[in-house]
Amino acid sequence: MSWVAIYLNFRKTELFNGSCDLFVFLGGAIGFLALAVIVVLTVKYMENLIIRRQRGPFVLVVEGVDLAGKTTLAYQIQAALNQFYRVKLLHDPKGNKNTEVIWQTILTLKSEGAHPITEFLLFVAARHELIHQEALVDDVDVLIFDRFIFSTIAYQLTHTPQYWAPFLTIHRTFSGLMPDLCIYCDIDFDRFQLRNQARNKQDAFDQMPQKRFEAIKQAYQQALQLDLCPYLQINQQDEAAACIKSISAYIAIQRSHLESS
Repeated sequence: MSWVAIYLNFRKTELFNGSCDLFVFLGGAIGFLALAVIVVLTVKYMENLIIRRQRGPFVLVVEGVDLAGKTTLAYQIQAALNQFYRVKLLHDPKGNKNTEVIWQTILTLKSEGAHPITEFLLFVAARHELIHQEALVDDVDVLIFDRFIFSTIAYQLTHTPQYWAPFLTIHRTFSGLMPDLCIYCDIDFDRFQLRNQARNKQDAFDQMPQKRFEAIKQAYQQALQLDLCPYLQINQQDEAAACIKSISAYIAIQRSHLESS
């Protein structure tokens, strides 16, 4: 008798039918268990994301046009918050050796008339390097960035708002670090020119006509309206003390909410 005939005769037996039922049952059970495992792993993954976010640092960004007083204010905020929290201040895009290399590349390409999107992508690369090599390696309570995503929108994507959403998606996807509070330092063109003239060393980003200056300021204002995070606007350096008090109070409230949740 051929193997085909044996198989056909076996299909007619109750043993085969019972075996099929068993195979179907086992297949369904295995499928159910696999689905259950996937669900459990997904839930645990989401729980870990939430826990990391709750335990992660408060991200404060200081933004504004060049020479608006960002760096000075960032150091003042760091000094004030150091009394209560573990604080780390990072300068974007020149926060470590790798980002300094990217920054020098940006300046070289800018002087040679590189495409604006090339410049934009290099800034994105520098920030990614800064976040993963500096921001996420230390256990701190507060991260302060001297420039962050608002500056990328204002400087590199000034006249291309259609690119803002894709840029933010890229940033969220690859860094996952979003600001909790933004401090926007405002400055008018006359003060900008006076400070620029007094500056010993200038780069390509310091040299801009008033039209470019106003366009960047407008882009900053539009970016702040995207509701990425709450923001405070400071117009004069003598407002710094009041601003720092507001920041301290806001951080205390946010940390209290996280600890009680």
